Amino acid sequence: MGFFAVPAALGQAPAGSPQAAPTGPLVPPSRIALVDVGYILKNHPNMNANMEGIKAEMTQAQEDIEGRRTALLKDQEAIGKMFEADTPQFKQKQESLISAESKLRVDFMGKEKEFAEKQANVILNSYESINRAIKAVASHYQYDVVLRYSREQNEMDPKKPQSVNFGIQRDVLYFNPGIDVTEVVLAVLKRDEPTKVVPVSTTPSAPGVRQATPPMNSKNLK
Repeated sequence: MGFFAVPAALGQAPAGSPQAAPTGPLVPPSRIALVDVGYILKNHPNMNANMEGIKAEMTQAQEDIEGRRTALLKDQEAIGKMFEADTPQFKQKQESLISAESKLRVDFMGKEKEFAEKQANVILNSYESINRAIKAVASHYQYDVVLRYSREQNEMDPKKPQSVNFGIQRDVLYFNPGIDVTEVVLAVLKRDEPTKVVPVSTTPSAPGVRQATPPMNSKNLK
């Protein structure tokens, strides 16, 4: 890695002033990499399938809840036809219905909490697996810092004002494309995930840009 070169015109001292003597050796900049975590989450080998599985469970649970609610409405209609409103039997059946409706609400809220926790668990596990892949790549290529950024922030379109507002808030204003190791991290992640193995694809590098490739085995690089 070369040193940061100061242009001659900028490196000169003002006219009439003494030249500043160097105070020490030049230090090369830290090795920094960028990763689009949002992109990796969207293309995670397991997360989407797991979320779809939870979504199917939620649909089934909602159908069960709706079935129970429909049955309660039918029971309420039947009670009104079978008993007079001032009879003990009517009051007893009404109390049973109220209890069943309360239990239905409790079950519904319990299912909502259960599925929210399941989804959070899938996201957390996926995020942790991404972090493991990032650490493997950083260790292999000896990156000192890996920063998160979003490729979408570079895609500003004035016809889409929201994209402009999002883009101007980006933290990374300029970077060499060669330090974006998103695809490398994704390739390592797909290879190391036990439930799904995806062949590692290679992307041709631009002229003059060093393109990183996945380490042979991230599990041995910890």
